[in-house]
Amino acid sequence: MRRLSIGLIALILPVLTAMGFTVSGNVSGASGFSLVFVYTIPTALDTFYVTIANPFNGNYSQGNLVEGGYTFMAFQDLNVNLLPDIDDPRGFYGGDIPTVLQVTEDVSDIDIELAAPNTGGFTGTVTYEGTETGTTLIFAHRTNTFEGLPSGASVLFNNTGNGDYTAVVDSFGTYYAYAFMDLNTNFQFDEGEPYDVYGDDAEPEPISIVQGEQYPDGIDFELIATPSATPPVRVATDFRLGHAYPNPFNAATTIPFSLDRQMEIELTAHDVLGRTVATLANGSYPAGEHSVKFGDGQLASGVYVIELRAHGVSTCTPAILLK
Repeated sequence: MRRLSIGLIALILPVLTAMGFTVSGNVSGASGFSLVFVYTIPTALDTFYVTIANPFNGNYSQGNLVEGGYTFMAFQDLNVNLLPDIDDPRGFYGGDIPTVLQVTEDVSDIDIELAAPNTGGFTGTVTYEGTETGTTLIFAHRTNTFEGLPSGASVLFNNTGNGDYTAVVDSFGTYYAYAFMDLNTNFQFDEGEPYDVYGDDAEPEPISIVQGEQYPDGIDFELIATPSATPPVRVATDFRLGHAYPNPFNAATTIPFSLDRQMEIELTAHDVLGRTVATLANGSYPAGEHSVKFGDGQLASGVYVIELRAHGVSTCTPAILLK
């Protein structure tokens, strides 16, 4: 059984002094008498907040929020371990694609509908003995070369590199996974960042996720600094993807990238479910600095991943749309 961290217990304790802004709403779709928790997650991923929905009417309220962007996730805690599990009914504010809510005042009617999960996943623990801090991401891929965008993911709700996680994948089957501390917050593994591959760097161990069977547990990672080992994925060396600006953005943002030589590239934007929402550039580009615009006025608020791919290697950067 996964351990409940002291930090999570502290977050669940009642807050005695009201501060900041309050977001409230209703959670629907729960059945039975298990508690329903609502997680409020800042876009910075540097902490998270927990509150409990009223078991009789589903109403919830989360106070003490500073100004900024947040996503909201609710789950019904069927096995009473105070953590979201793969089989727990869950939902996001915004539906399948979580909507980022920009909080600048008290907000109401932020409603969430729970639904039974229709895909599998795996669970485990991440440990790290170093001194660096940052968001720890766990990525699951269909191949042991870890190329392209992941087909499943999770994140630690702290910046220490230590804690339990639950990863959700997009369908049943065989996966390979690795974890890393995203020191430069680009959603992409870079040399120098602490990491670990499940199994072995040279021969990652497969994770089999079968419908109707118990989902894998004990998929553990011990993060280590990459200078002492071979990185698990190839890193781009002759092209670079800059940070979107402005970011967050309201209508459109600029995506800069540079090439050391002429090459065939593909620049795409994906939602948090990995679906391609726009192809921003595709074809042969000369060496030098380039930039494209992203945003067409039709996209929903949320976090998007911009991926630049060339000769079998890719690099990514996040772009946050707030309307």
